[in-house]
Amino acid sequence: MPLVSTPDVDLYVEETGNGPPLLLVMGLGASLETWVAQRDVFAQRYRVITFDNRGAGRSGCPDAPWTVPAMAEDARAVLDFLAIERAHVLGVSMGGMIAQELAIRHPERVDHLVVALSFARPDPIRRTFLLHRSWARSHGAEPISESIAHLPWLLSPATMSDGARLASILDLVGTMPFMSPEAYARQIEAILEYRTLERLGEVRAPTLVLAAPEDVLTPVELSEEIAAAVPGARLVVLRRGGHGVIVEYPDDFNRVVLDWLERADDAAARRA
Repeated sequence: MPLVSTPDVDLYVEETGNGPPLLLVMGLGASLETWVAQRDVFAQRYRVITFDNRGAGRSGCPDAPWTVPAMAEDARAVLDFLAIERAHVLGVSMGGMIAQELAIRHPERVDHLVVALSFARPDPIRRTFLLHRSWARSHGAEPISESIAHLPWLLSPATMSDGARLASILDLVGTMPFMSPEAYARQIEAILEYRTLERLGEVRAPTLVLAAPEDVLTPVELSEEIAAAVPGARLVVLRRGGHGVIVEYPDDFNRVVLDWLERADDAAARRA
């Protein structure tokens, strides 16, 4: 598919499947290939749209500064390009922040919202973690080695001690295009300036907030904070997994998302 051109950046987009549109928004430093365990499963029921955030994968890397609101406008531009007036939106980690912002800024574009493994503000621990990762990349740390060093923040202890599963995840990481240190730093700068907590009451889309019980990067209490602030939001804590649950235990993650969206679609069809 051709790049989506905006005044700021060219964005690489892919889509697959048919049905109600479902926009997937990925997290820090990751390209759309990270959705490998979700894309085809979701495409059995939905028109799945994936894209590389600015600086990631095959998308462009505009000049700084970058902000989460600007990346939310990138997501809106993808919908505009595909002539999609309204879509379900699922965001993971930083993608969950972008999804929150999209739902606040453009409520008419978001049918149902899924915010997974995310937060509404960076606390001191998250800030320190992100600043260290940015420092490491900017000082020449090799991307794969740097990613391996931070795996305990991203994966559950069960996965860390399971050699076969860990190897398969590292194989996935090795196939992804890595961001430049400059682009990585700009995404982190956007996250560090991000805060929606006081504005989450403006979200109008029915919202599912997903957390993983062994997530040390965005622990359950941060998802509880989002769910408490979004009117009528439902919080689900998955039965296992860490921050990387979408690749650790994708069947668990996919089942919860699909069950919730399919119930919503069935209810809408009955009303129609």
